[in-house]
Amino acid sequence: MANGLRVLVAEMPETRSVSIAVYVGVGSRVESKLDAGTSHFLEHMVFKGTAKRPTAADISQEIESRGGLVNASTDKEVTVFWSRVPARHYLVALDVIADMIRAPMLRPDDVESERRVVVEELRMYRDQPQDRVHTLIDELLYPRHPLGWEVAGREQVVLAMDADALRAFMTRNYAPGRSVVALAGRLVADEAIAAVQEQFAFLGAREAPAFVPAPQAGKVRAKVVGKRAEQTHLCIGWRTVPTDHPDKFTVDMLNAVLGEGMSSRLFLELREKRGLAYDVHSYDSNYADAGHLVVYAGFAPAKTAEVTTAVLREVARLRDEGVPDAELERVRDFAKGRMELRLEDTRGVSSWLAGQELFLGRVRTVEEVCAIIDGIGPDDIQRAARTYLRPELAYVAAVGPRASIAAVAPPAAEPVAMGIAS
Repeated sequence: MANGLRVLVAEMPETRSVSIAVYVGVGSRVESKLDAGTSHFLEHMVFKGTAKRPTAADISQEIESRGGLVNASTDKEVTVFWSRVPARHYLVALDVIADMIRAPMLRPDDVESERRVVVEELRMYRDQPQDRVHTLIDELLYPRHPLGWEVAGREQVVLAMDADALRAFMTRNYAPGRSVVALAGRLVADEAIAAVQEQFAFLGAREAPAFVPAPQAGKVRAKVVGKRAEQTHLCIGWRTVPTDHPDKFTVDMLNAVLGEGMSSRLFLELREKRGLAYDVHSYDSNYADAGHLVVYAGFAPAKTAEVTTAVLREVARLRDEGVPDAELERVRDFAKGRMELRLEDTRGVSSWLAGQELFLGRVRTVEEVCAIIDGIGPDDIQRAARTYLRPELAYVAAVGPRASIAAVAPPAAEPVAMGIAS
């Protein structure tokens, strides 16, 4: 569009729904310690009422009375507004989402009530060790930086939040050039594009503030929190690559071999074979200028040393041995199949279009991604493991009984810095 907003449409005439995804390239990483949590708080507040639909009930009923869904989420680099409705009602859903971005009420009374809700959300995360341990590993991987902070923010900032600050943040950061609208389903592309142009023409072209570059990983290699509990929760993490790095899909494949799904090495070894953990898995995340891979496990406190050793042994296998052809073929099909199934419904397609366009500036086809996956061999995965998952580059976070976390240490020969988190 003339104001820089990008619009993508996928006609899917075989479906009965339309999904709308509005990706605004603003998340918690644009914040400072003075406004940490504003992106997330604002995402909550736009659902409280707009000039056209003054109450939260008006917004939800507009969609739900038609059998549809509407929701939003905030992450480190993006805020997503989405809706899925029967195809005949998609213009209503588009109007609802545009209205929330165009004219949120942001009433002081609503800010006051929602402030209490978000504070309780923050306290919930702090009280749940399986959530807290992931915050700790992020703090180690991205020290003193928004990428290492809880997306929901800091309690003292949330308690001081006011409507003027929220409105100023939205005006400053919700720039159309950093936003993408994608629609998928039973619709006509030209009509959908015209509708988006009509709804979002109100956004004036402007530059959004740049975010602070990702930091180097920190010198503190471990963080632990003592907490009376029945389990110890452990994360071991490594920094990897940004979204557009050539190794991104190789690390994805490495992660799938290591700990994604019930047929991964970590799941089979630690849960099925040795019965050490109910939940053990790995995941990788990518940002514009950084990325990471993390292994998580929750287990009996007495098993800390055994679990840590078993996890690191599986990581060492990836560095020391090539993945057998049969296993790699299975993982290739796993990765391609997950993507293909995701793109079978309208919400998956709209999210795929918006996310690819926002973070890459273009939309890869399924065939293109499948070709990349098919081109990744055992040597590529072993090289990535040797490059990114070296023992001296590992960071460790743990939450659990004090006697258990006393045994936690990063896999390095020399003494390392450790933090005791409050």
